[in-house]
Amino acid sequence: MSQPTEHKTVQARILAYAEAIGWTIVSREEAEQRRGFDPDVPPGDRAKNRSLFFDDLLDAKVREFNPRYAEAEGALLGQIRHLHSDIYGNRAFLFSPIVLH
Repeated sequence: MSQPTEHKTVQARILAYAEAIGWTIVSREEAEQRRGFDPDVPPGDRAKNRSLFFDDLLDAKVREFNPRYAEAEGALLGQIRHLHSDIYGNRAFLFSPIVLH
């Protein structure tokens, strides 16, 4: 009997659900390219100092969902990148003007 893996028990199910609700699944290679990974860097270091998001898509969707958002392109990403990656950063994000406007 095969051992459970994170991909089998979690990731595959999330991907199937995302696809079922209309999201487009992209390959790892495309995702890395869109996040600005350098293919010449060893795999373990490719994500260092790279975007967590598809920056262009995030900006476009923010503007689509909130037409009154008028900040310069990249401003939202700059604000997100300065948040702490803990409960305090979560609170700052949830109660910030980023979300409320």
